[in-house]
Amino acid sequence: MEIKKIVVCVDLTPLSLKALEWAKSLSEKYGAELVVFHEMEDVYTMINTSASFGMPASPDLKEQAEKNVVDKLTPLLKDIEGKYRLLIEAKGKTVDRLVDVVREENPDLTVITIDYERDVPKLDSQILVIK
Repeated sequence: MEIKKIVVCVDLTPLSLKALEWAKSLSEKYGAELVVFHEMEDVYTMINTSASFGMPASPDLKEQAEKNVVDKLTPLLKDIEGKYRLLIEAKGKTVDRLVDVVREENPDLTVITIDYERDVPKLDSQILVIK
């Protein structure tokens, strides 16, 4: 089996950080590109809630939240020898966006936590579920 690209869904919980470690290890073993996906659900909700009340969200809300995520993930990826890419979004719920991201990225392997196991039939990829 050839693995050229791995997508890992990380929501910064301890279990998702364990999934990240697995994905890093497999990425290094196979020399695969690692795509670290993080959906900023809270930012998406705040922006939509503000808009529904006719009040704009803080102009730098998304940028600041993204910087915080990058600041948390970068040290965890510093030792990875393969190539990686951060995919940080504020476009909806992780459960919904994960299906779209897997479709768009077309990975050979997707690493998820048990929290998203119910979505395995929707994911067009080989799946590693971390418990």
